[in-house]
Amino acid sequence: MAPRAWAVVAAGTCASYGGIHAIEGNPTGCMGLPDYVGWKWKSKAGIPIVCIPGCPVQPDNFMEALLYLLYMAAGRATTIPLDDELRPTWLFGATVHEGCDRGGYYEQAEFTDEYGSPLCIVKLGCWGPVVQCNVGKRGWIGGVGGCPNVGGICIGCTMPGFPDKFMPFMNQPPGSLLSSHAVMTYGKAIHALRKFTQASLNKEPSWRRKPR
Repeated sequence: MAPRAWAVVAAGTCASYGGIHAIEGNPTGCMGLPDYVGWKWKSKAGIPIVCIPGCPVQPDNFMEALLYLLYMAAGRATTIPLDDELRPTWLFGATVHEGCDRGGYYEQAEFTDEYGSPLCIVKLGCWGPVVQCNVGKRGWIGGVGGCPNVGGICIGCTMPGFPDKFMPFMNQPPGSLLSSHAVMTYGKAIHALRKFTQASLNKEPSWRRKPR
């Protein structure tokens, strides 16, 4: 069907990059659509494969990409901008961490080692600082949810290397061992200074008070 299509969209990580079905050691030979038809493949309209990864695909991301293609078909939009992995750039240009509700805790070196805490969960195995995904900011359905927002670690399901390069899940990512140690000194100092400033800002100016 692909040679006859005006545009082709791979919905989900399995369709985009093989995902769980293409995990190392699987005997089926599963692969994503770009690996099957070719990464340089273009439709008869000159459109590359559009990959909307996610396990499962985030519904609004999928519909937004389709809407963009419809605007293209109507002559009201330029060629859809894609990154090197064929993902729409405006959807997958930022990391989970950049839109995470817990990002401020990371900055202040406030990490938790147990679930149920509102603090940063990178030490529990969250890959948010490097994974390109907007679910933390966009939410899952109707702006609600998103893995780290509700206490779940990011396991990298929108990335071409998923799942092989993110296992074992729930182990702290190797890179975060260095980065979290680096931020500790800075984070603790900043947190202390902010507490000091907070103490001042939580007091009304003296001229508002009646003389005693």
